[in-house]
Amino acid sequence: MDLQEATMNLINSESNKSLKESIDWSYYKKFHPINDKYLPDMDEGDTMVNQIVTAINKLVYKWYNDGDVFDNVNSGLTGWANDLSDYANWLYQYVPETKNILSDVFDIHNTSDYEIILKELADLCLNEDFLSKYNEKPKKASIYECDGPFEFSMQDEDEDEDDEEWY
Repeated sequence: MDLQEATMNLINSESNKSLKESIDWSYYKKFHPINDKYLPDMDEGDTMVNQIVTAINKLVYKWYNDGDVFDNVNSGLTGWANDLSDYANWLYQYVPETKNILSDVFDIHNTSDYEIILKELADLCLNEDFLSKYNEKPKKASIYECDGPFEFSMQDEDEDEDDEEWY
């Protein structure tokens, strides 16, 4: 089985279908005003507030749409397609209030616990009072390239295909 076939099998798997079918986006509707105000149309924005809002939204969106986690090496969960570790590492490094919440990923073993982490991050970071501390601060580094404690590993069934490119 080639990597593309394995990916399609994962996309169509029952566990991924049940995850997508159980999504309750209503929890995240309360953050729409913050997203409308601070989420840039493209890229990560020019301020730390833009970066914070972008990173949180990337983590939430990729979990609920693709089942991706920000650490599939050290946590009890496996996210298979997209490397989200940079977003979490950036938050961990530049937004110290997120460290305890993000570190909880090392102690989880089910999807419900991961969803709690995402909700706690959104509740903490996606509000005016919190963001006001970062409002005047210019962009720091890049949310797309940041090392830290969270890791991603492509998990495919055939190790020989690690070097194969696919689009």
